[in-house]
Amino acid sequence: MLVFALGLGACATTVTVTPKLPGPSSQNCEIHAPVRYDGNADYLPTILVRDATVSQSVTLRYRYDVNYDSQPLPDVATMVNPLTIFGFPTGHDYISIVGSVEFIRADATVRSYGAAAALKRTGTVFGEGDSFTDMRRRGLLLVRDNISAQLCQDRTVLVQLLGTSPDDDSSSRQTPTGARP
Repeated sequence: MLVFALGLGACATTVTVTPKLPGPSSQNCEIHAPVRYDGNADYLPTILVRDATVSQSVTLRYRYDVNYDSQPLPDVATMVNPLTIFGFPTGHDYISIVGSVEFIRADATVRSYGAAAALKRTGTVFGEGDSFTDMRRRGLLLVRDNISAQLCQDRTVLVQLLGTSPDDDSSSRQTPTGARP
């Protein structure tokens, strides 16, 4: 039983996200602006609301890059290593994700925000842990949430950059936690 528990524990995925933020915001923020992003809407920072009716002087561009790396041990090493039966690692898989939001005016970036997530999975003969697909999704959601938190912290500056007022324009709306606008 102990050997099985050790083997399962070694399959866990470790995650690192940067920059480190103090925690989730106590308020829901929204920034309404023209947004250029062609990917899955689930990965777009939740604070960004596509709004073509807002001034086109500043456009937001979101993008991310995902890199994969797998380092399995040679099959011969796994077969002859007696520690393999006790949950010794049989290989590592890595995913790194870097995402960024750029505020663009006249084809020049005037402000940008970024986040990165690194995920590492260690496999054993008892299991491989999360799949690359699961790790990728988890990392993309962590990057999305990190960038959303950064944007929410700088909401006042961003409203000025967009050339709107937080009180009289729809380009930035703030609602209490859990409420819908």
